[in-house]
Amino acid sequence: MDVEPDDLEPNEPDNDAPNGSPWTLEDAFPSSWVVFWPHQEAPTREEIGSAFAAWLGRDIDAQSPENEEESVLWVMAFTMDGIDAPAVVWAESAIPIQDDEGLQAIRDCKWVVRMQVILPQSEPHEAYFRVVSLLAGALGDVAGILDAVTGQFLPRETLENGFLLPEAKPHERWLWRVGGVGVAGEEANEERPTLLFTTGLWRCGRPELELMEIPAKHVRAGLILIDAMAGLLLEGDMPEVGEKVEVGPGLEVCLQPWQEVAATVLDGAPGSNTFRAAARSEEGFSPLLGVRAVVCHPDPVGEFKKVWTWPTQVIAALETGHAALFATEHAIDATASRARRHFDVFATAFASLRRSGDAAHQALVQSAFQVQAPLEGGMDPDRVEQAWFIVRKFDGDSLDTVLLDQPHSRADLSGGSSVRVPVANITDWRVELPEGDLSSELWTELLPAVDRLRGIS
Repeated sequence: MDVEPDDLEPNEPDNDAPNGSPWTLEDAFPSSWVVFWPHQEAPTREEIGSAFAAWLGRDIDAQSPENEEESVLWVMAFTMDGIDAPAVVWAESAIPIQDDEGLQAIRDCKWVVRMQVILPQSEPHEAYFRVVSLLAGALGDVAGILDAVTGQFLPRETLENGFLLPEAKPHERWLWRVGGVGVAGEEANEERPTLLFTTGLWRCGRPELELMEIPAKHVRAGLILIDAMAGLLLEGDMPEVGEKVEVGPGLEVCLQPWQEVAATVLDGAPGSNTFRAAARSEEGFSPLLGVRAVVCHPDPVGEFKKVWTWPTQVIAALETGHAALFATEHAIDATASRARRHFDVFATAFASLRRSGDAAHQALVQSAFQVQAPLEGGMDPDRVEQAWFIVRKFDGDSLDTVLLDQPHSRADLSGGSSVRVPVANITDWRVELPEGDLSSELWTELLPAVDRLRGIS
């Protein structure tokens, strides 16, 4: 996590927002992907155009913009459903990869196919899903795709599971990643101030988010908060500066422009004015001087001089393990589709461990298998609470369960209350095993883990 300011990847725009609102971006920020071509011969325009047309099931009517770069082999542009601006695709020589931990198939690639698209600000996750599905599906033998905005590499397995399987659905979490910068040389100091920040929200028409001066020991909870906040801001309207935003039941934060918070940060510390200036690239801009919003405590703190600080109460609540943050409808739908698709794995693992004659296994099966489902009957019909339940018994198309924790929306229920949950209502599941927790996202690892636990693998 500890890096120097110069190690930050440059990421425009480098300008303050015009027209009064600190959240307004002056220009649209494009998305870009790099596809690693696995063949010795360079990809041709006709080859890629035919592959796209076959995948889409229609003629793409590709245009040929003028190519002004000597390194570019060819360029084509075409329109995609639901995306106003044309998608631009080109091929060029691959840059040698020195990372010894990278995939050999990627390091050996001589050519890459690149694609650039400006995502619509309305439902950008759906457009992202369509673009990556096109690249992964039409070019089915590529080993992986790099999201050039976030730096996230999507290997073939991720492409198949996250974009091409029948149950795969658009998920906004692909749109950004969260990075962090601590004070160099203070790895062992749990109190060292850390800057957490998103990369990728500009392309969605939103400011990048930050958590400033959060102590290193609270970084895990900070990552959970900033992830949830990013999703909520993509699903709704941007709040006004200082407006209190409820991120979970009884949990509030507010957003402040980075300039307001950086003014009170110790010179040279991550997020300070000097730190941000030092992140300028050779081209003269710094991503940390662009349009950015800092997630803060809902009110300024201090007896003499009021300052904006990180949201201590929300972080403390998250670290208890019992706080709940609001999830977007997009995230719930995507997770629910995957969880229901692979629920047979969850059920098989439950039955396998229950068959064991070991007393420790019998005790574990009474607490380890948990499902998430909406808790109906709450006070707010617009926000249905997603609660976690411990599975005690499978009964046809329903489960006999008990609530894991005290729900926020139902005063008549408490942790341990019996609830019957229809399998059709399940939005996620997880299994807490001695070797680690396995969610529905890791469904392929569950049955082997249970076999190892039982000593039959």
